[in-house]
Amino acid sequence: MFKRLFWTMVGVGLGAVVGVQVVRWANRTTRRYAPESIARGAAGGWAGLKQRTADAIAAGAAEMDVREAELRAELNLPVEPR
Repeated sequence: MFKRLFWTMVGVGLGAVVGVQVVRWANRTTRRYAPESIARGAAGGWAGLKQRTADAIAAGAAEMDVREAELRAELNLPVEPR
């Protein structure tokens, strides 16, 4: 009798813990995939992409100027101001 009661209580307790965890997981997943959350993540990604692209273009322009100066020095061409 006590064994059955003990294992019934263990099962009920385990079921309650698993149930609570499943509900918490479902709530987190729902918040993660809510339209507001997805829009916020997309906006942040685009802003970062814009900054990285601007940095890459600036670095490329600087390297282009350096290489152009090297070539002009090798070929004895006058330096043209930008």
